[in-house]
Amino acid sequence: MKFPIKKIFSALLPLAVLGAAPASAQANDFPTTTRVEYVLECMQKHNRDYEYFYKCSCVIDDIAKNVNYNEFNEISTAARYARLGGERGSVFRDPKDVKRMSKKYKTLEANANKACFVKAPVDDDD
Repeated sequence: MKFPIKKIFSALLPLAVLGAAPASAQANDFPTTTRVEYVLECMQKHNRDYEYFYKCSCVIDDIAKNVNYNEFNEISTAARYARLGGERGSVFRDPKDVKRMSKKYKTLEANANKACFVKAPVDDDD
């Protein structure tokens, strides 16, 4: 029995291409260390309650579905530095791009917190 190699190859090529780069890997490029850092910081904000291990993991997974790692890095840094006080902090706080990125991060995080049933932390002093 003869198999038409060209037909088999043309039928399998699209499957090979799809398998080579799964969509989840393309949309989910966060390093493990970033995920762990996020979860540990989130748990710290919630009195180290073990329940938040799963909830905070859910939050970072949800955020990773919506932005790539480079964008996450930019907007989370903007949100962190937007809280700096004093005159020196104004360099980070006042530019419109920083405000826009900070707002985007806060919105993403709030939506992820809601989706993952994460309550607002009792004390957010950092």
